[in-house]
Amino acid sequence: MSQDWTDKIVIVTGGGGGMGQAAARRFAEAGAKTFVFGRTLESLEETAALSPLIVPVVCDVSDPSSVKTAMETVLQAGTPLALIHTAGINTPDRFMAHSDPARIAGHESWQRVMDINVLGVVNMMQALTKPMAENGGGRIVVVSSTAGHGFDSFAGVPYTASKWAVHGLLFTARPQLAAHGIVVSEYAPGEAYTPLVEKRPVRPTAEHCDAMIQTGDCAETLFFIASQAHSMSVIQLPVYQPFGGMPPQITAPWLEGLEIKAKS
Repeated sequence: MSQDWTDKIVIVTGGGGGMGQAAARRFAEAGAKTFVFGRTLESLEETAALSPLIVPVVCDVSDPSSVKTAMETVLQAGTPLALIHTAGINTPDRFMAHSDPARIAGHESWQRVMDINVLGVVNMMQALTKPMAENGGGRIVVVSSTAGHGFDSFAGVPYTASKWAVHGLLFTARPQLAAHGIVVSEYAPGEAYTPLVEKRPVRPTAEHCDAMIQTGDCAETLFFIASQAHSMSVIQLPVYQPFGGMPPQITAPWLEGLEIKAKS
């Protein structure tokens, strides 16, 4: 495993904050010229201020033409060795049925979640496949979620559906891209303290947020995965969150906020 990324080029999507910002900083610290993609220049410039090796590029990953333009900027510097795709969203309206109509996911929310969380992955992978293959290969690490592997009640229906789609996409694309020298890996964190937390119907307590996986932890994991020569699928969980279902009451700090009652 090589941890020296000097003179290597990395793209980090969702680089304006949270997990993406932390990942960009980690790769820049290792010597990589790191291009951060995001929808707003202001947030990207905040990330770029962390290191002279971080370059902001405005890009909406859900828009193929925006991705094409952003890639033209990157390719002027050279071919990326790695894509770290952290871009993703969630919405406050995340139920199929609820006593409060405002919490039922509407068509617009479904469309935005699928466009960014699923087609955003597709657009970035398609944009990088040809240049990476022509350069001898590369590495693609996509952030999915435990919501795409099991059952997370707090994630919501649209988000969960999108992450199942991403998991299936990566599972199927992995051998196809491997034939072109491109290593595809998946990072599926459980509850992580990112800006998505602010989109929850009820914000978790400070104590709960402190117990989540922190963005610096995510960055270290993404760096580790991208530094491997082989494909990886990594599920990372905070200590209180067992994988695959609703945990017992004592380790479920989100139950009250989501109006899901534990068994007495």
